[in-house]
Amino acid sequence: MNEGTNKKGLNLKFVGIGCLGLIVIAIIIAVVSFMVIWGQRNTAVGLDEQIKAQYVSNQSNYDNMWKKFKEIAQVTDMQADDFKEVYSGIIEGRYQDTQLLFKSVQESNPSLGTEVYTKLQNEISAGRTTFDRNQSKITDQIREYNTYIRRHVIMNFLFNFTQLDASKYIVTSERTQGAFDSGKDDEVNLR
Repeated sequence: MNEGTNKKGLNLKFVGIGCLGLIVIAIIIAVVSFMVIWGQRNTAVGLDEQIKAQYVSNQSNYDNMWKKFKEIAQVTDMQADDFKEVYSGIIEGRYQDTQLLFKSVQESNPSLGTEVYTKLQNEISAGRTTFDRNQSKITDQIREYNTYIRRHVIMNFLFNFTQLDASKYIVTSERTQGAFDSGKDDEVNLR
């Protein structure tokens, strides 16, 4: 009896240790799984925040670009107004003095420089290029985010992340939108 009781006690001891071992393994698996899923969640949150920050940056860039265009155009308008004022004064003075009128035929007249217009063209081109790069960047970030949350199904099921629509983050024109809706576009007529 002693020997049988010892065997039963020993078997129960092994069963208890085995059950305890399974519980410990289950707890370890649960903790590791939680850590992995939480890490995935943190990555998704980081991607989402990156998209929001890029969107705000794009808005700032767009605003800055248009302010530069307007300011350069104002300089051009000011230059044209100043030129008109000076040139009008020169012409009026020549018509009042007939001797000056004959001299004006031989003089060189002031000219309106084109440097400001060239600068405006360069600013428009550079601003549009920068803005296009920023739009491409946010589109790529949205693609990365959407791919990430679709690949991590369990994490997405638990935290319910939704895919983002890239078209809501992109600025375009009616002409461009019309071309994509119809699937047709014509060449650009400059005149």
